[in-house]
Order: sequence, then C-alpha cells, then structure tokens
Amino acid sequence: MTAVDIAERKGRLRAFGFLFIAAMTTLVMVLLKEGWNSDFDQGLWFGLLVGCALILLPIKPMIRPNNDVLKLLEDEGTREHRRLSCTVGFWAAVGTALTLVFACRFNRAIAPDEVGQIVATAAMVLAMATFAILELRAAR
Repeated sequence: MTAVDIAERKGRLRAFGFLFIAAMTTLVMVLLKEGWNSDFDQGLWFGLLVGCALILLPIKPMIRPNNDVLKLLEDEGTREHRRLSCTVGFWAAVGTALTLVFACRFNRAIAPDEVGQIVATAAMVLAMATFAILELRAAR
C-alpha cells in the first residue's frame, strides 16, 4: 500500500470522524438542554468543544513535519478547506448570536449561559461539518 492510498483512506476516516464528533457535540448539547446539567455533563460538552477546536488546527504537521502521509493529507486544498470551515463557523456564531438576541427579547426563559453554549456549539459543529463535507467532496 502506497503513501497515497494510506492518505486517501485516512482522509476519508478523518472526515467521517469529524462528522461523528460534530454529531456527538450536538447530541451532548441537546441532552444538556433536556436537563442533564451535572458538572460531568458540562465538562463533557466543554471538552468536546475544545477537542473540536484543536482538531481543526493543523497541529500534526508541526509535530511530525517529515511524515509523507501527513504531507499528502495537509495539502493546499485541505488548508483552504480549514480556512473556509473556520469562516463558516464564525458566521454561524454571529448569526446564532444575533438570532438569540432577538429570541431573548421575546422569551425570557433563555438563560445567558445557555446563549453562550448554543453559540459555541453552533459555531463548532458547523465548522466541523463544513470541513468534513469539503474533504469528502475532494476525496471523490
């Protein structure tokens, strides 16, 4: 198996892993809204968001710069996908925040800490999903 074959397989697995982590983050957020408000659940949500932010960063090429598979995985297309997914995440955060500002004016039942959780979750989930979809399209 060549480095190109390994890189293609790992690229697809990485994209599906990003979609899985985005779905898990959304599920934990929904469970938090349904009443699972223990410290463990809050920590799980926070840990997932920090993990999402870290895996969107190109850290592996900095740690192992001479790995041939990582050089194939981290090409200019992947860098452009990361940039675009971070842009989508930013605009998702802005849009969600503005929507919640107007929603909070009419419904006082939304707590301020919930607003922060919803905005952060929407931004990270959309950034992760965008990156994964762009990578899967590129793998075709």
